[in-house]
Amino acid sequence: MVDLALSTPDEVCATVGERVRSRRLQLNLSVEELAARVGISTKTLSNFERTGRCTLETFVRILEALNALADLENVLVTQPLSIEDMRQRAAVRTRQRAYTKSRKVAK
Repeated sequence: MVDLALSTPDEVCATVGERVRSRRLQLNLSVEELAARVGISTKTLSNFERTGRCTLETFVRILEALNALADLENVLVTQPLSIEDMRQRAAVRTRQRAYTKSRKVAK
């Protein structure tokens, strides 16, 4: 399995495309059938499976057609802070505003 944390953005995209292709084949769907379900051309779907590039909306529709929307549940989820993390943040002084010169008001 590819470690996405150590991959370039192009490699991550390609890996996602490969995973979609694998899921499609696992569900025994042809490119034509999945493209029709998603509402895109077969060329667009084939290109996505090869490169991993498409719009976010198309990607979500592909996941929906593959019954894989639940796989997005852990994406960009804010992790809860531990009690120790909260104490450390509270101990840090409140951020001060940057110094700016006072503007002289014309009379």
